[in-house]
Amino acid sequence: MNLLTKKDSQPSTQTAPRRAIAPRYSVEETTEAFVVTAFVPGVDRSAVETHVDGETVTVFARRTWTPPAEWTAVHRETPVADFRLVLELDHRMNREAVRAELGQGVLTLTLPKAEAVKPRRIEIKG
Repeated sequence: MNLLTKKDSQPSTQTAPRRAIAPRYSVEETTEAFVVTAFVPGVDRSAVETHVDGETVTVFARRTWTPPAEWTAVHRETPVADFRLVLELDHRMNREAVRAELGQGVLTLTLPKAEAVKPRRIEIKG
């Protein structure tokens, strides 16, 4: 069952009219949380905005790296664009405890599960 799905996004509220694309990402489920790993090369930590609003989590990452003036690209593996990812949250998420980390062009979002849905051991009395 797919608990997080990409949702159609609204136009960006960012001031610059640059193009934004969805980054490559993966979602893994653990007993404690869902972990979203998104690949956002060329993005600095100060250029990432993450918002949880109602039933969605939105990530906007503005590329900050610009090539030197004398540099000419021979081949590009990623397009020249900013990144925008909108995910629909499952009702079982703890929206207050969402965490984000960025390192080496990889953004990791940790979406903790609500306490009510986490597995728990039931003690048997007798």
